Amino acid sequence: MCMIEKVRVNVSVDKILLNKAKKKLGLFGGKLSTLFNAYLNDFVRSMDLPPLQTHESLLEKVKDLENRVKKLENKN
Repeated sequence: MCMIEKVRVNVSVDKILLNKAKKKLGLFGGKLSTLFNAYLNDFVRSMDLPPLQTHESLLEKVKDLENRVKKLENKN
């Protein structure tokens, strides 16, 4: 079993954007730290990819997220 080391960090963010993110996360039932960790993970992995591949990968992820949000909005 792999142990994951976690570190608490202080991050300054825009208050309005933070509140919007919390509302969106409510749709997914997730935590802000989980979302931040996922984005950080994707960012670090993307640094090793060539620029074109990174761009295509990000476009694919955005389209996937848009589809998920649409499905969630249709359920409500």
